[in-house]
Amino acid sequence: MDLVSLTPTSLAPGGTLRAEVEVTNASSAPLTDLDLELRTRTSRVTDREALASWQAEAGPDVEGPALATASGTPPASLAPGESTTLVVEATAEELGYSEETYYWGTRRVSLTAVADDEPLAGLRTFAVWRPDGAEETITQSTLLPVSEADAASAVLAPEEHAASAEQGRLASLRALAAREDVDWWLDPALMDPPTLPEPEAAGGEEAEGSSAAPSLRPDPASTAIADELDTAVGERTVLATPYAGADLVSLRESGAMLLEGAARDAADEVWEARGISPRAQVLGVPGAEADAEALEDAIEVGATAAVVPSSSLRPDPSSAVTPSSVGVYESSRTEGAQLSVLAPDPVLSEEFSQLTGDSDAEQTRQRLLAETATIASEYSRAPRHLLISPSAGADLDPAAAGAVLDAFAEAPWIESGRTSTLLDTADQQAWTTDPGADGGEPYALGRLQAEDVHPSGPSDGSWRVLEATTEAQLLDPAVLEDLEGTWRRLDALGEAMEDDAPLDAARREILSATSLAWRGDPGTPASRAQDAAERADALQDRIQVVPASGYNVVSDTAAVPITITNGLDTPITVKVTVTSDRPLVQVGEPAVVTVPAHGQTNASVDVEAVANGSVTLTTTLTTEDDRQLTDPVDVPLTVNPSWENWTTLLLVIAMGLLVVVGVARARRTGSSTRAPAIRGPEDPEELARTGRTTLDTSVPERTWTERGRHRDGDAADGPDERPGTAPDPNDIPDHDPDDTPEEDPR
Repeated sequence: MDLVSLTPTSLAPGGTLRAEVEVTNASSAPLTDLDLELRTRTSRVTDREALASWQAEAGPDVEGPALATASGTPPASLAPGESTTLVVEATAEELGYSEETYYWGTRRVSLTAVADDEPLAGLRTFAVWRPDGAEETITQSTLLPVSEADAASAVLAPEEHAASAEQGRLASLRALAAREDVDWWLDPALMDPPTLPEPEAAGGEEAEGSSAAPSLRPDPASTAIADELDTAVGERTVLATPYAGADLVSLRESGAMLLEGAARDAADEVWEARGISPRAQVLGVPGAEADAEALEDAIEVGATAAVVPSSSLRPDPSSAVTPSSVGVYESSRTEGAQLSVLAPDPVLSEEFSQLTGDSDAEQTRQRLLAETATIASEYSRAPRHLLISPSAGADLDPAAAGAVLDAFAEAPWIESGRTSTLLDTADQQAWTTDPGADGGEPYALGRLQAEDVHPSGPSDGSWRVLEATTEAQLLDPAVLEDLEGTWRRLDALGEAMEDDAPLDAARREILSATSLAWRGDPGTPASRAQDAAERADALQDRIQVVPASGYNVVSDTAAVPITITNGLDTPITVKVTVTSDRPLVQVGEPAVVTVPAHGQTNASVDVEAVANGSVTLTTTLTTEDDRQLTDPVDVPLTVNPSWENWTTLLLVIAMGLLVVVGVARARRTGSSTRAPAIRGPEDPEELARTGRTTLDTSVPERTWTERGRHRDGDAADGPDERPGTAPDPNDIPDHDPDDTPEEDPR
């Protein structure tokens, strides 16, 4: 038997209760003369435990006569495996509920399938009787965990992630989160789409000279979810979880402060980029693990609020009056420290978590209406505000959950509220701990001490205090240490890269490995730590120092060339640090160079020779703040600075010898090897006309030749004039035209 519908949400005098039930023949024989009978209990339910026990009964109800039977014409026979829907109706007068205002509240209803007048099976549900004049109400808000089961699914399983966003769990979560009547307990990672390789480029070789734009993009499915949530924030209350559900307590206990800080920084960047101001930073504490130490740990890691089942904060969870879902824990470890505590009702939250596609959603709806009506009808003058927070792991059906939220909106005993109101109550501590107080302040849990916090868990449809706390299984410190080492390497790469988007996938995988969800599952974080390390290795291997076969230095100083290649999709800026294993050389200051994407650059490092010998130069690439990027590369270097001195000396000696030889040869050969000079004055007319120097032909050349010989002879005897005095061109000897020269000098 499956309850299809039960209407109305609130039954008033003059109304009619109508139930539709789908009946399936699970036997091997046909069922004939099928009918559906309706019965009720007229007394109202005042004990919430009675609701659980009533709903748990599955046998046919034969107590008292049936008030109504199936309307219409049931099928004459129902074959094995076949189903049919039966409808039964009963008026308020037939049900016989008291119309006194005081007696409003939950009523028990049974529906029994009968064949051939034999009861076969029963279904227990509830109706809420609300006569005119009833005014008691409670305020209710729903805190919806808005997070992905695995924050790294877009990185590790992109196809499954896309399918979930399209028509799976994420799609359902998107539809439910868009409702204005729910508040969010939001993981900022869901608002931060990771940058991933394009599908066509994944696993392939990048084109030479390509950049991040064509090969990387924000994950489309994640982007759509983030944008929808960003648009739908509105005026709702947003509470923040740690980024990717990071287990901050485990990180603090293991000393992984770098990862703890990384999770905080990632969350802060998301909130700032999206313009969202979370009302509180909230950690959840499971009921079985609830104790004072758990709340002290939450304070220590910076949480401003905690979500703890109210059953862990009440000495008797089944007491007659249910308080508002808020209190303030006063620390016994840190003087003056306080923690706001949101205490959702565990039964309501557990029931809401069952609104999945596999459950009888209508039965759950009626149970939730019955629970809230029973709470609202409890004797309390002070107002109360209840919180419902389903499990983060629940795969909620948006249609079923939406139907319940719609029913809450219709129920006259429920007023919709915001979770921020509970936190305001905690901040102001404006409450009462007396349910009979009539001052308008809400009846709440009040101030909580260490002895007020205890473990609790479900038992027979309700929640009870447990004898001992279940010890929390923190994440493995060794795995967290490995994750932190990989994160440190990625940090160094990000410092060197102009655009660190290629690191998104590895970073997301690391932070997801620290999730609270992996408590008790050491295999998953360990596997992710190894995978993240391999991702970091692959990225680092794209930055290389190309080693030379060796260097020879034959001078006092030299610039040693070093080739750096960059296979990443973005330019990098690196510091080239060179060291020597022996003090035969002094290495200059490190060089800082920028290497283009998919390119290479040559850097030069000055080396000064001190003595002859062989050394090993070790080259390491680091960030500008000296964080290592590559493994050291060794190159041999031969140092011979004296070669330069000897070579220079030999060159000087050789040039000196050449000068000496040239002078000696010139003295030996004399002027006979030189071209004869032309003796005589210039022709002034030719010089003025052409600028050329020519002999003046107005005087016979022989005369000038003889004069030259005469001058040479006088020079042999000693000059009469001062050195450098020019001969007088007018001093021309007498010339005998009959004299014949012995030879023609031309």
